[in-house]
Amino acid sequence: MSLADAKVLLAGALQVAPGTLADDVRLGGVEAWDSLGHMRLLLAIEEKRGAPLDAEQAAAIESLADIARALGP
Repeated sequence: MSLADAKVLLAGALQVAPGTLADDVRLGGVEAWDSLGHMRLLLAIEEKRGAPLDAEQAAAIESLADIARALGP
C-alpha cells in the first residue's frame, strides 16, 4: 500500500481530512491520533487486511510508513 493510501485510511480512522495530515505524521502527532483514534486505526487495518493484527504488529504501528507496511504491497 502506498503512503497516500495509508494517509487516506488513517484520516478515515481519525475522522479528519487527509490534507490535514503531514506525510511524517506519527502516533500522538495530531490531537485525533490518541488511544481511541489508534484503536479505530487498528480496526480499519484489520478490516482492510481481512485478518487480525497480533500484539507485536499492532504495537509497531506509529507512522504512515508503518500503516503501509502492515497492509503489504
